[in-house]
Amino acid sequence: MTWCDTPYPRLSEYSLIWETASQSGALEPGLESEDTQDIELFEASHINNDHARGCDDMELGHFSDNIPKDDALRTPDGPSRRPLKLMSSKDSSAPRRFSRKNIWIGRHVVSRFRRLLIRGAKDFSPLKVILMLLGVLQALSSLNNLLEAVFPDGLDLISGPFKPPLRLEDGSLERLTAGVQPIMCHSHNDYFRAEPLYQAIRAGCTSVEADLWHVDGELYVAHTMPAIRQDRTLKSLYLEQLQDILDHQNRVPPFIGSASAEIHGVFAAHPEQSLILLMDFKNDPTLMWHRLSADIAPLRERNYLTFFNGTTVVPGPVTLVVSGNAPFDHVVANSTYRDIFYDAPLGLMSPLSLPETPSPPSTNVDEHRRNISSAPGNSDMYSSANSYFASVSFVRSIGYPWHSSLSKLQLERLRQQIHGAHARGLKVRYWGIPAWPVGVRNYIWRVLVREGVDYLSADNIDAVTKENWGPRKGGWGKKWWQ
Repeated sequence: MTWCDTPYPRLSEYSLIWETASQSGALEPGLESEDTQDIELFEASHINNDHARGCDDMELGHFSDNIPKDDALRTPDGPSRRPLKLMSSKDSSAPRRFSRKNIWIGRHVVSRFRRLLIRGAKDFSPLKVILMLLGVLQALSSLNNLLEAVFPDGLDLISGPFKPPLRLEDGSLERLTAGVQPIMCHSHNDYFRAEPLYQAIRAGCTSVEADLWHVDGELYVAHTMPAIRQDRTLKSLYLEQLQDILDHQNRVPPFIGSASAEIHGVFAAHPEQSLILLMDFKNDPTLMWHRLSADIAPLRERNYLTFFNGTTVVPGPVTLVVSGNAPFDHVVANSTYRDIFYDAPLGLMSPLSLPETPSPPSTNVDEHRRNISSAPGNSDMYSSANSYFASVSFVRSIGYPWHSSLSKLQLERLRQQIHGAHARGLKVRYWGIPAWPVGVRNYIWRVLVREGVDYLSADNIDAVTKENWGPRKGGWGKKWWQ
């Protein structure tokens, strides 16, 4: 009987062989109990093909019905089966597929993974846990900073249908500006907010903007003509609310007697601060001008408006400024009284054509009329006597900071425009500042404040008034206006 005719031992019989080999030291010294069990399962199911000729290849699944059964091979003298030779993984005669390094399946993998977990648990310490948590927090913080620097934060503009115009009661008017610090913030497209005017005042903005459309003798506030709504007029959204606020701030209790001659502004803690109402004319400039002059009559009668008396500008609680298609000739038509001022083009202020110290504003109306044909293109036409703002698009005039910072040429142009506007007594305002990425927007805001811009135009007024984006001189909590 050949080796090939020898049947495979039962697992119980093979276990006896392993026990004998273990006691005699025939096993590999480096093997652990669980590894030897893995090798046992593999080697017990195969035979040494290098010493067997003509045998069926059990690995390929070829079986023969002619192989003698276990009972047929037994003789009265005892089993005719030869004892199975135990082969070590280091034995060169062992098949390579049975080597220890190739056994990575089944129970062997599970046992090794279990041992790794046990070793990791033994090496675990509270210090490692703390360091791991700190690493996770640092990674989350870095990711959050990256997202804030790339994606725009949530705008505080209204989403959904417009709410009807709101008029506050006395109690709400009392708390409207309580503890509010006014800052030089311009609420761009203020009518898009859930509460036009009120929301900007609560944030501390001292300038708001409204786009005007003249339709059937009425001034409507909307961004485009299709967005016009019947109840959203200049009077219902701004003029009447301003009158209510100022009437409340200037009322005198009956037991005091006559009213004081001093007029208080919108902000309770800073009554001298004037609120700017910038109105962008969209169509019919002449008709719109006459209608606007009639609508502001109640504010004019109560001395709530900033005006020019022919020689100087007298500040008031509200300063009216017109922009867009507003007619400049109507602004300067009256040389002795003006309560509507112009938004001058800031792009014309550079290069500077005026001396370092501004000259007194001219009051000769004929001189204005003589040069009125070149009014938009002649920077010498604009002064504090007829204009309040000097504005321009930042991207169109200065350009985009493609390298995350302004170039030397861009900074020089910016400084010339600011210097030219200030020399004429005008307040500088840039609109069209990129809102994305947020890091670029914050950088531009810091540069504008550093170079002396008077008003920051922003869609997200919460970002400009509450977030700590500005220079951090004196500590992390110091805001840019402090």
